[in-house]
Amino acid sequence: MDHVLHALQQRLGTLFGDRLVVLAGGTRLSNRAAELHQLGARHTLVLSTDDHAPLYDSEVARWVPLGIAGGFVAVEQNRLTRLLTSPNKRVRAVLGDFDPDGEALVISTPYVHTAEFAGRPVLNHRRPEWVELENKTTIDALWDELSAPRAPAEVMGLDFGALLAATARLDRGAGVVWSGDGPAINGGANFVRRVRTSQEAREAFGVLEPKCEFVRVMPFLEGIPVSVHGIVFPDGTAVLRPIEMVVPRRQGQARFLYAGCASHYDPPTRIREEMRNLARRVGERLRETVDYRGTFTLDGIATADGFLPTEINTRYGGAMVCFEDAVPQLPLALVQVALVAGHDLGVSSIEFEELLVSSADAYRQSSVNANVRAVNPTEVVERPVVFTEWSCRFAHPDEAPHGTLRLKPSPLGAKLELDFVADQLVPGRPVAALTVAAFALADQEWGTSLGPLEPAVAVDDDVAPALEPTAVTA
Repeated sequence: MDHVLHALQQRLGTLFGDRLVVLAGGTRLSNRAAELHQLGARHTLVLSTDDHAPLYDSEVARWVPLGIAGGFVAVEQNRLTRLLTSPNKRVRAVLGDFDPDGEALVISTPYVHTAEFAGRPVLNHRRPEWVELENKTTIDALWDELSAPRAPAEVMGLDFGALLAATARLDRGAGVVWSGDGPAINGGANFVRRVRTSQEAREAFGVLEPKCEFVRVMPFLEGIPVSVHGIVFPDGTAVLRPIEMVVPRRQGQARFLYAGCASHYDPPTRIREEMRNLARRVGERLRETVDYRGTFTLDGIATADGFLPTEINTRYGGAMVCFEDAVPQLPLALVQVALVAGHDLGVSSIEFEELLVSSADAYRQSSVNANVRAVNPTEVVERPVVFTEWSCRFAHPDEAPHGTLRLKPSPLGAKLELDFVADQLVPGRPVAALTVAAFALADQEWGTSLGPLEPAVAVDDDVAPALEPTAVTA
């Protein structure tokens, strides 16, 4: 697939070559600056939400910390949006010094919907009609339009009695899940709660009532939370491989713990194909109805009844790091920027799909982590770990580790990270149970106080699907 990489490099070089570029927030900013330099960008200004600048080459980029990190994505993004729409005197001065003629191109985070920054175009801004599609309480209409199997669901207002009644109707014995529509930025299971008891219902209502206008109620689905990415090109939709969303359940609580993503898991073949087929149909519908371009995520659960979708996110998802690392010579995040901005990349969707799927199937990666409030480390601590079937311990000096557990400073207190050694894992198995075991070790040894967690349960390859669930609307 060298010709695909060559064609993409040429087109991206045409877009960014000899241009001034502003990176306004985001992740992996050092990587983005290096990629822009390789594509021939004249210079890059990095406006980082972090509080400090890493070591970098001043010939490649000028690095300016904004100091607005919020710990939570929504908090940080809201602060960044205010800065983009109304830049303060300091930021205007930095921009004026870097780009006195106002000709720079701006790239911001995947959430951004601001079309310009101090008169400069934000290439990857999202249109309002794209953002609206992320509403969890309206997405069931899309599944019904596509005749996609889904779990029954009802959408209610913030009426506690009505929510309890819907819960009783939809509970199949394992409780239900309440999902609030929330603000524009609603990720990381912020407004998602599992309800099994009246106490959990009251706690969930207390969280959702002041923040949301509507709540979707659906049965709790046992299985592995999974996501598949589609990338909408002018000629079609490239569909990637499934990614496990690592979401342990908190024992005795309504909350979930969103702990990142991993590409080690292989769902049963039938579920993989269900996911990819539906993602392709979703991508084509988005292109036809709202002229969508770029990456979206299709999320759901790999259950004994097959893949049951729950939501889409019309943006470059965090799990795309698994594909970035699988093809490091491809500036994938900049491909996303170019597509959203309406540029022709000179390759077909099918060629792009073949490159990414084959690479990601061969190279497995993860980004597993959790925010921790109970401790406030001043430096990074990390230890190699090994897993048994149900537990995790620190590795002995003479052992080959299965992964690394790391605790580092964070605006919220600390961040706990878990890296896996891919060739030490059982091929194809989800990492949810390993994550639960490793986080229990962190609680025991480092006082992280995440509390007792339970992993999602995988579907066996030989489980036959049950009858298709009926699509039910409120």
